[in-house]
Amino acid sequence: MNKAFERPYKPIDLNLSQIKGFPLTAMAEQLMKDADAATSGRASLTLARGDEMTVVLVCMKEGTTLDEHSAPATATVITLSGNILFTSKTCNVTLVQGESVTFTADIDHAVHANEDSAFLIIIGGKPSN
Repeated sequence: MNKAFERPYKPIDLNLSQIKGFPLTAMAEQLMKDADAATSGRASLTLARGDEMTVVLVCMKEGTTLDEHSAPATATVITLSGNILFTSKTCNVTLVQGESVTFTADIDHAVHANEDSAFLIIIGGKPSN
């Protein structure tokens, strides 16, 4: 069986002129196996990183929570599969496949997996000071 990615995985450098596609479904399936084995019930893989944007694939097992935190810059979460609950002091949003939420760096938030879930986090813009 071909793997969607090999470890150690090197994210693409968005500061260089290049283009790369990602087999997201296959990568998420493989990453979910890592989440199965992790005591935290989650696993992530930084796909691309640059001065202006970072793209991270995250897989979480049902019942797993990312405790409250903030992003270093404006961010968007895009659900690829499953069902996650995005919470902040002012908003609770349940996201299923194909749904997303965007928020600024000053928003403390948490993410809870209502079922096994995979999502992209796209962090962009200049970091907050």
